[in-house]
Amino acid sequence: MEIQTMTALSERFPTPFYAYDLELAQKRVSELLSIFPEETNPRLLYSFKSNPLPALARAIREAGAEADLTSPGEIEAATAAGFEFSKALFGGPGNGAEEIDAAIASGVRRFSIESWQDYEVIGAAAARANVLVQGLLRVNPAEPPKAKLAMSGVASQFGFEEEDLLENGSRRLGQFAEHVAVEGIHIYWGTQVGGPEELAACFENAVQAACQISETAGFPLKVLNFGGGFPWPYAKSGEGPDLQPLRAELKRIFENAGAAKEADWWFESGRYCSASSGTLVSRVMDIKDSKDRRFVILDTGIHHLGGMSGLGRIPRFAIDLIPPAERTGELQKMDIVGQLCTPLDLLGRNQQLPEDLQIGDLVTIPNVGAYGVTGSLTGFLSRPTPLEICHRGGEVESIFQIRRGHGEVSIENFPQEPVSEALSNA
Repeated sequence: MEIQTMTALSERFPTPFYAYDLELAQKRVSELLSIFPEETNPRLLYSFKSNPLPALARAIREAGAEADLTSPGEIEAATAAGFEFSKALFGGPGNGAEEIDAAIASGVRRFSIESWQDYEVIGAAAARANVLVQGLLRVNPAEPPKAKLAMSGVASQFGFEEEDLLENGSRRLGQFAEHVAVEGIHIYWGTQVGGPEELAACFENAVQAACQISETAGFPLKVLNFGGGFPWPYAKSGEGPDLQPLRAELKRIFENAGAAKEADWWFESGRYCSASSGTLVSRVMDIKDSKDRRFVILDTGIHHLGGMSGLGRIPRFAIDLIPPAERTGELQKMDIVGQLCTPLDLLGRNQQLPEDLQIGDLVTIPNVGAYGVTGSLTGFLSRPTPLEICHRGGEVESIFQIRRGHGEVSIENFPQEPVSEALSNA
């Protein structure tokens, strides 16, 4: 069915394009929600950074998720997707006053607080708006998780050091108490943490840290945001591990959670919700031999898939390129590259592909609904960005394309102070 759908779409739309199966995204959300015990009063937040496409986010919202946001652009996407901002969480390091002002003006009332500076910026913004906002203290625990990319337990720009909150929390958290009600803890361990056992270990450690910090710093533990890390393959065939055993683990952790039993338990997911929905569809533009290697040149590359931005890496030797079913020749090692003028434009080395693969063949890369286009260096070489097509059962619901080209911005939109004077005042 998927191959038939991709073939039909390729007859209507130019390659390369991303195709997102909205039903698959909703299935993943339902799977996660089924893992969380009802007694924890759980909430699932969709991390827009994985894929902010409004149509995809709308499908995820309809399946039961709320919004986890980190920028005004994501607020704009969440608005288009119909999210209720009173239930959203806004966070991320280094947010300035204008960004927090915009979040509050949009209706956001709950913030993840990354540092004492962040606490001050959020408090001042809430005071300007004369509103009360709720804060979750993001914590960088002492111990790292077993994750492909650890974001806690290591030297990091994310969150307070656990020791800092234990030592200074009770003294410093009263500064903006009139406008910021600290009511919980946020811990995001990392991405691709692992299976049920590894996730349960992270969540159990989060409970211990949250109880200790809230008691020592003197604030109520109304919300405990465990983050996520629910794994799913990236640009590879297959599925993530069976997470259903995690439900029993969460029940066990809850029964021994102490003060955290009174909190609402929140979880985040971007990758797990969106990854399986996305397929990158491309064509073979050329096949050539050089020295002792055979190169398959596609009309896509690192400017459309991951690239040198977003995830902070170049995808090397890791993708699965799915050839047409009719290509049944003997398998041969080939390097998969794109059209960019750099040898870094390499999607896979020594891929086993049928020797009868031909120029013009339609090929696909699975599990790229997360960190695809928006995790890529789409501006490099000024090539057009791929279409993003949202469908249900092959029926197209919407089409998007990130702005291409170099649109001129009106100078009238900026302060008119002469450049020389501005530099002298800096």
